[in-house]
Amino acid sequence: MQNFTLHCHTNSFGVFDGRSSVAEMITKAEELGFEAIGISNHLIWHPNMRPFSPMFFSDWNKIVDVFKRVIDEVKSEGEKHKIDVYVGAEVDFFPSKEWRNGFEKMLKELKFDYLIGSNHFLRNQDETFMCNLYHLDWLPENITEEEFNELVKNHWQNIIENIKSGYFNFLAHPDYCVIKIPDKKEYDEYRWQIVEALSKYHQTYEINTSGYNRINMQHPCDWMVEELCKRGVQTILSDDAHNVDMLGQHFERAENLLKKYHNQHRLTLDFLKK
Repeated sequence: MQNFTLHCHTNSFGVFDGRSSVAEMITKAEELGFEAIGISNHLIWHPNMRPFSPMFFSDWNKIVDVFKRVIDEVKSEGEKHKIDVYVGAEVDFFPSKEWRNGFEKMLKELKFDYLIGSNHFLRNQDETFMCNLYHLDWLPENITEEEFNELVKNHWQNIIENIKSGYFNFLAHPDYCVIKIPDKKEYDEYRWQIVEALSKYHQTYEINTSGYNRINMQHPCDWMVEELCKRGVQTILSDDAHNVDMLGQHFERAENLLKKYHNQHRLTLDFLKK
């Protein structure tokens, strides 16, 4: 069974949505006998981002400053432990040139060990409006069904562009939006497009086990995992741990799923040791 985790969140500096400290997460991973742990707090930045959460940034300099402190904190705490400790970021991707330019500039300032591509937002086409899946009350009161469907469509398309971008070491929870938006049969077309893109661009994806706690399903859904296994697309298990009790949670169940579909392609820690 996979004995490391790279998708974890902390409560660093009162900014992020984890509920345990860096020290607590590393110590618990060590107690569990993990070979390594990676801390990957949310990197959420866009010039048009509304500050409804401390971890949502529109100011480029502020988010760079915060993540410099995060990187220093993780590296410093990691030196106190025998377990291998890495620092990454779960990055909310946007396809616009403006976002890409800002993000690429960030990467010159921030020395991450790895990056996770993620999507938590609905957005309009020109990115003047975006709404986090956990804050759907941000939506205009008079939004029509057609307008809402367009926002959801853009969300799914973001994931495909995320895969194509080449920025990330692996893709987070591909069909995560169904936690907050009722699933529809028509979304399967988007899921197929994600499968095709992952295969075409040789992009690793995660099996995110946090979905078992919410909707009794991992992300991505079973048939996507089966199809991706058939195509030999590389995967990694992620607990998406927001506290110490979630570390390694449901990994055995996910391993059994991969065994069922005869998966033979896994992302190992070798990419971090080069």
